[in-house]
Amino acid sequence: MSSKGQYYEYEQQQTGGSITGCCGCIWTPILTLCGVFCCLVVISLVIIAVILGVNVNVCGKLSQTVDINTVTPSVHIYDPKIFPILNFISFNSILTKTGQIYVTQSNSTSDTNVSVSVRVVATKDETTSIKEENADSTKKIFLERADTFKGSLAWIGYFSLPPRCVLAKVEVVLPQTIPSVITIDTDVNDIVFYANPVPYSSQIIAKTVNGEIDVNNFAVGSLTLNTNNGGITGSVSEIVNELIAITNNGGIQLNVSISSNATNPKIEITNSLSDIQLNFNSSFSGSYDAKTDYGKVNIDNPSTVAISEDKKKTGKVGDKNGTLNANTKNGNININF
Repeated sequence: MSSKGQYYEYEQQQTGGSITGCCGCIWTPILTLCGVFCCLVVISLVIIAVILGVNVNVCGKLSQTVDINTVTPSVHIYDPKIFPILNFISFNSILTKTGQIYVTQSNSTSDTNVSVSVRVVATKDETTSIKEENADSTKKIFLERADTFKGSLAWIGYFSLPPRCVLAKVEVVLPQTIPSVITIDTDVNDIVFYANPVPYSSQIIAKTVNGEIDVNNFAVGSLTLNTNNGGITGSVSEIVNELIAITNNGGIQLNVSISSNATNPKIEITNSLSDIQLNFNSSFSGSYDAKTDYGKVNIDNPSTVAISEDKKKTGKVGDKNGTLNANTKNGNININF
């Protein structure tokens, strides 16, 4: 037998009839292409990672290279009594954050309509369009990109080179008098509320799937803030009836002032994966219940304490009938009355 044949026989004896190939795969008479396949997978993953890295870097710098405020906006005006719900949708179900929605109040008492201004900038290889639809009580505004792939396949567009990036800025101006309930609903944008000189007695609901919610000295009768993936921060300068803040993945940090006209204010704060920090500036009066599954609860300035455990605290502050419930599954709760 030749020396080459003796070497092959020796290798079979040592490996049990198999030879180790690329990436730790085993070459056998049956799986002769395993090593090649493993290497192709690794190379493909590296290429995808590089493309995504380039896209993220370019898209992240888009706001620094282009002044979006110089862009002529697409303006949409409607009656909030007919359309109390605003739904701003981006990019055919792609859950990648594209910009911010800024909510302000009109300075004019004669304004009765809602004004929505949409500014969009994009890289030179990207094309976008803005569409408007009415559906029952909802005003829908769509920001779409001209991808070959639509719907559930639209994510493929993020692997294009050169990068195709979009940045949006949406300004919502509310009249000083609004219907009993106003809803601002979006998929992948932050929502920012600015101070309103004239307090609202109505209820405002803000919802985003993938974005932060920030309130800046906002005064309203009832306020609901809901995000699936983002933090909720800021200050609520006046709440009369109800404040609800819910997030699944992000911290909640709010300064809250309860109106002196409130009789039975209800505060519901729910978090799944992070901390809760609440400051009431001596404005809350009523019972409280704070609980965490994995973390600690700390209460400052309570009047009476019913339950005082590391993970759960209940009690009362003052002599009024307000209620506060704060819950998180994985995080600490800090409340300063």
